[in-house]
Amino acid sequence: MSTLVTNIGQVVTGRLEEPILDVETVYIEGGRIRELGTTTATAETTINANGLTLTPGLLDSHVHPVFGDYTPRQQTVGWCESYLHGGITSMISNGEPHLPGRPDDIESAKSLATLARKSYSKKRPGGVKVRGGTLILNGDMTEADIEDVYREGVERLKFLMPVEDRDRARDLVTWGHERDMIVLMHCGGTSLPGVKSTNAEMFVDIEPDIAAHVNGGPTPIPDDEVAKLVIETDIVLDLVLAGNQRVAVDVLKMADERNDLHRVQLGTDTPSGTGVTPLGVLLEAAFLTGMTDIAPESVICLASGNTARHHNLDTGRIEKGRPADMILMGAPKGSQAETALETLNAGTYPAIDTVFVDGEVLVHGSRNTAPAKTTTTIEGT
Repeated sequence: MSTLVTNIGQVVTGRLEEPILDVETVYIEGGRIRELGTTTATAETTINANGLTLTPGLLDSHVHPVFGDYTPRQQTVGWCESYLHGGITSMISNGEPHLPGRPDDIESAKSLATLARKSYSKKRPGGVKVRGGTLILNGDMTEADIEDVYREGVERLKFLMPVEDRDRARDLVTWGHERDMIVLMHCGGTSLPGVKSTNAEMFVDIEPDIAAHVNGGPTPIPDDEVAKLVIETDIVLDLVLAGNQRVAVDVLKMADERNDLHRVQLGTDTPSGTGVTPLGVLLEAAFLTGMTDIAPESVICLASGNTARHHNLDTGRIEKGRPADMILMGAPKGSQAETALETLNAGTYPAIDTVFVDGEVLVHGSRNTAPAKTTTTIEGT
């Protein structure tokens, strides 16, 4: 299957070092981007972007799925497919703690992570690439337990609550890193019954890779401790919609001042008590762009290429050879803005017109955003 996208207004790459690319056409074949600024004139499908902005598909860095497209936390069916209409083409599980009656023994935790990993790898709910299956750690786990889930394809480990034995906590991180696994840790106050709060000193001592919801999920750690994480560590800073937006702005400004935007990623921390938020990543991007001086194209990179790099994924960037997970977006009707980037700069989320996953158009006219001032036309199969 081949697709030619023409008359693109702007291309946001997903790469902070070169956030905008000056090309007007993209050629897709076999689900991947084959040419940028192509001279190819024909394809099975031609899409006229009519001046819309092309961006990578958004990656939600922080979701809590269970199985399939149902969340028991909010009794909602079809939430993943609805997120696709918000431009989210990939999601990263931060654990599956919302399973009703979730047992907390070691073997059950391992089985849950393994089952979620394999389930989502075989079935994409609503077409979204859900990176499911994150092992929730406890202090009694051994290297053999980490090896067990690693052999079954689990890629991430998470401290949902502090491990009191710091030596064991550091061992768990080491065992994960020896297997190229990514280690996350809950950052902030208690979010669920039985979950304990964490603090900056724990992060400095244990050294996980990612501070999950560094702006709180929903309660952040004190401001001086947030600053300590930004200034005194190299930990990835996960900013979420379900957290404190004043703290998110502070973190983003500090990271920018230190030339550390490469450490920042955006997510929702949903489904959760905050609810189901299909436009959550776009909303977070609009908040952060509207309340800082960070360029909108750079903020989109935080929600795409940065997250992909932090999780070793091949998506999230508009580059030759990458999966064609992409969005065509624009200014919504009635807006004073004329482009998607101008819309974000004004603190408003853009209109989603077309969403591609692996080169296939899965959304043509989002049901969750206003329509764009201009829309795409599609010809061919």
